[in-house]
Amino acid sequence: MKYWIVPSNDRTFRIGDAIAAQNGMADWRTNKFSEGDIVFIYKTRPEQRIRYRMEVIKSNLIFNEIFEQEEFWTDKETYYSGYITSYARLKLLEEYTDDILSLDHLHEHGYNGQPQSVREIKDESLLDFLLHPHQIANDEAYDVDYPEDDDKLYEGALMKVNVNKYERNQKARRECVAKKGYQCLVCGRDFEATYGEIGKNFIHVHHLTPISTIGKEYELNVDTDLAPVCPNCHYMLHRKNPPYTIEELKDILAKQSVDVVAKPKRSKKADTIWLQSDANMLRDVNDDADVRRLIHNMMEMDGGTMMKNITSVCIGMFTDRYIGMKPKDWRHLIDDYVRGVTNRSELKEDTLFRYKFG
Repeated sequence: MKYWIVPSNDRTFRIGDAIAAQNGMADWRTNKFSEGDIVFIYKTRPEQRIRYRMEVIKSNLIFNEIFEQEEFWTDKETYYSGYITSYARLKLLEEYTDDILSLDHLHEHGYNGQPQSVREIKDESLLDFLLHPHQIANDEAYDVDYPEDDDKLYEGALMKVNVNKYERNQKARRECVAKKGYQCLVCGRDFEATYGEIGKNFIHVHHLTPISTIGKEYELNVDTDLAPVCPNCHYMLHRKNPPYTIEELKDILAKQSVDVVAKPKRSKKADTIWLQSDANMLRDVNDDADVRRLIHNMMEMDGGTMMKNITSVCIGMFTDRYIGMKPKDWRHLIDDYVRGVTNRSELKEDTLFRYKFG
C-alpha cells in the first residue's frame, strides 16, 4: 500500500461534484495508483487544504470502462485528451469539512512546497499526521498559546513549542487533563457530552502564563499554569495581550448571557398583566420560551450553577411578566426543567433543542 497527495483544481475537474453524483466514487486520470492505495485529494486555491481521503478500488482502467464524467470536467479539451490514458477508481473514505489538513498544517508536519503534482508520501511523521490529524493537532498544534494579531510572537511560540517543547506539550498536557478533566473551565463545555464518541478526550490546554514571557527552562506547575479550555474560549482568552484570565472571561460570558435575555422579545400576550390562578400561571411559565432560554443559557454558561442562582435571576427577570408567581413555584419549575434537560443530555436524545424552546 502506498499513500499519495494529489492536487485538484475545480477549474479543470470538479471532483466534489463527481463524488456526490457517483455514490462516493470518482475516476482519476493516472497510472501510478494500485488497488488498496490511499489518496489524499488536495484542493488548490482558494481552499488550499486536503478535502478528501479516498481508497483506490480499481486501477489501470481504460476510457471506455470509467464513469461518464464529462459534465464534471470544466476543461473539456483536457477531458477529451484522455482517451489513451489509464484511470484509477477512487472510493471516498472521509471528507474533511474543516481546515485540519490545511497547507499551513501540512507544512508544520513536514510537507515541503505546494502540491502541484501527484506525490507519494514516505515521511512517517507527515503520514502519521495525515492518518490521525485531529488527534495529533489536539495534542500539538492546537495547544499552542499565541496572541492572534502578533505574527512574530505566534511564529516564535510555534517554533519553540515544536522544537523545544518547553517540556510542557505532551507530559504537562496529560497531567493537566488527568487532574482537571476535559471540561472547559470557562464555559463548562464537555465535547464528549456534546458530540459523543468523536468528542472524547478533546480539549485545548491554555497556558495561564504567556509563553512569550518565560524561558525554555521554565518549570511548569500544572496546578497553577495550565487550564483545560474549549477552542472558542481559548481563542477569546487571547483576544488581548496579556490574555484575559479565566475569571475575567467567565464574567464576560456571564454578563453576555444575562444581556441576551435581559430584554426578551415580548408578545402581545406577554405585555398584559398576568393574574391567572397558580395552575394556569405555572403552565404559562413552563411554556415561555424566554424563560427556557434563560435557564438553558445559565446552565451552558456554568454547569455548576446553583439552582438558587438560576431561580433568583428568573424571578428578577420575569417578575413583571408573572405577577404573583411564588418563589417556591419558580424553584419547582426550574428544578424540573434542569433535570429534564440533564436527562436528555445524558441520553444524547435529539429532542434537547425542542425541549429548550418548546
